[in-house]
Amino acid sequence: MTVTDNYSGPFDPDWTLDRLSRAALARLCRERMIVSMFHDRALMPHIAVALGQEATIRQADAEWMGASPIYTARNKANLGITGDGAEAALKSFQFDIGAPHHFLDFHFELVSHDLGRFWLPFCGAHDYLRQISRNDPGLVTNMCHHMEDRTFDATLSVTNPKLRAIPVHRPPKPDEFTGDHCRWEIRVVADEPGPRPSEPSLAVVSASAAAQLDLALGDAGEDGGLEDYAGPLRPDLRLEDLSHPVLVRQAKEFALDVHLLMRAAYFSVDENFGTELLDEAAPQHRAAIMPAVVHRLRDALGIVGDDMATIAKMLQLDPFLVEGYVDYRVEVVDESNGSIEFTGGAGLNDTVCRSPMDWLDGLRHTAAAVNPRCVVTQVDELRWELQIDPDAPAAEAHWLAEMTDGGGLREFNLTERPVQIR
Repeated sequence: MTVTDNYSGPFDPDWTLDRLSRAALARLCRERMIVSMFHDRALMPHIAVALGQEATIRQADAEWMGASPIYTARNKANLGITGDGAEAALKSFQFDIGAPHHFLDFHFELVSHDLGRFWLPFCGAHDYLRQISRNDPGLVTNMCHHMEDRTFDATLSVTNPKLRAIPVHRPPKPDEFTGDHCRWEIRVVADEPGPRPSEPSLAVVSASAAAQLDLALGDAGEDGGLEDYAGPLRPDLRLEDLSHPVLVRQAKEFALDVHLLMRAAYFSVDENFGTELLDEAAPQHRAAIMPAVVHRLRDALGIVGDDMATIAKMLQLDPFLVEGYVDYRVEVVDESNGSIEFTGGAGLNDTVCRSPMDWLDGLRHTAAAVNPRCVVTQVDELRWELQIDPDAPAAEAHWLAEMTDGGGLREFNLTERPVQIR
């Protein structure tokens, strides 16, 4: 198998992630991690408008506490991360979608089995909130205190229920602040009684097929790289350090992890704020996210154009359609016509709670982000036809799209600080 650094060539209906090189897969992994940032930006305004700012704290706790323990355990198992101390916890943070590489510039130090440290010279999430809120101390405290204290400990509990994240310093800070955005210690606290209460969403999402999905390793298309992360902590680990099969699986895993986050989010909205709000917000969620995600993926993988072949490529790369969780096939008839059909996979019957899979027709927003005159028509339960109609009215951008990709996130450089591939 020959691997490539992009998907700039012709559309291939049989194309799969393992066609990409290690360098391209590492970039794709980072792109999928950062979808978690788009997710909250596109969902939380609905909560705030309907129920007030305080409700967003409850929502953040519920969705991250309902997903991060699951995907942390999955990533540890996939990568061979063992142990119950600070080292295992720091390794887990390096693969947490809530800490997308570079956008949240985590740095790590292991001191002992019971003590580790991390700090952020740059935090895109904090930087963005400071911009849009004019550094409002209340809103910054909501994110950097109320939304972190419980969620950090929920994530750490997977490694050891006595592990705690203890802030050394964190925002709010004055407009002219310089230095690290925040600094934390991770400690095994001997006199802690053990696990803290979890969110109801955790038990529900844990029962989903998504939570239990096995993503097997495939064959290597390129030599080199780590086959696991069982060795010592690498404070400066980059995804480029991993082997080709591990990166293919990790790209799938990161998309699945975002799905788990969104599943926990949808369950929490449904349970805490009502089905009516979820029915209103969920169809809009993907509409607000996809313009920036499609833009970023096109740039990452060298995909140009606005014809049906380009739309088909973006559907193959759509992070909402998780490889191995839902099976589907995209076909191109000509420059203006194509189709997508879902053929199976656990995701089609994963009904323990509502999730993005309940709105499969959201794929129309992926198509519209490539060409706003692409008309998507459902022809049966699991098949849609796509047509670029020059006479059709152009789809308008969602009202949250600009906010969702603001603060530099749409153009943020995920190729910075490159490493030598080994």
